[in-house]
Amino acid sequence: MKNSIGLRPGDENWVIAGPPRLPRIPPAGSGTPEWLGDLENQVIAGADFWQVAHDFRQIAADDAPAGTRFETPVAFVELVYEVLRLAIRTGALPTGTPLIEAEIGESLSVSRTPVREAMQRLSADGLLSRRKRGWEVKKLDITQIRESYEVRMSLESFATAQAAIRATEAELAAILEATNARSRLTHADLSERLTSNRDLHNRIYAASGNERLVDLIKKNTQYYFAHRFAQLVTPEESALFQDQHEEIGRALEARDPGAAETAARQHIQSTYLVFEKFYKLL
Repeated sequence: MKNSIGLRPGDENWVIAGPPRLPRIPPAGSGTPEWLGDLENQVIAGADFWQVAHDFRQIAADDAPAGTRFETPVAFVELVYEVLRLAIRTGALPTGTPLIEAEIGESLSVSRTPVREAMQRLSADGLLSRRKRGWEVKKLDITQIRESYEVRMSLESFATAQAAIRATEAELAAILEATNARSRLTHADLSERLTSNRDLHNRIYAASGNERLVDLIKKNTQYYFAHRFAQLVTPEESALFQDQHEEIGRALEARDPGAAETAARQHIQSTYLVFEKFYKLL
């Protein structure tokens, strides 16, 4: 019998045997682990989330110094939290999906304790809600989504303005190259569009020179649903987003924080209008 996340006892990747060889997961606010970005890239490219997540030990170990061990309970909590949060953000765990602590723990080869703590954090983030037996992915609330986008507009437009002031020449060149690379993609290049979009925005955030601001932006991206959202974007909307990215790039190149902030606000407002359409189809 399958568990609630689609795996069976006896499946090849139900439990990963052997001692963990993982780098320590950085505490909240210290940046995204490289293996987590790798996991998201594979999911965006169409890989099955839970199949890939089952290989998370190896994904992390690839970036670990020789002899590194995943030793602390805090690290396990952080890992489960990040994996589940990514599953929700990418739509691998749709709204309303029931989650059982024991099943998640067995699937990720960790005990129930870090799973419980991670789920409590996700509940505090507004992503999970309690049910009679375990948890479920919280159903979307359009008011919460609108509020999240309003916060996003303030944070990201400010970060873009700061990038216009603080970006190094190397950072600016990388942002412009990421913008140009995205312009070479077609609307049909779904996974490439998603990956390049994330890369471009992350480069702009980093160029703000404010790590606390970057952390707040990333924590506010809980209603992302990247793959399903991108599937609803029309060719016309995709072209509009690219035009807006190029407008942001021109403002950054001109070192004009006011124009950069305005362009970022317009872009986020446009994405919210598309997300409203997405919400109505859920």
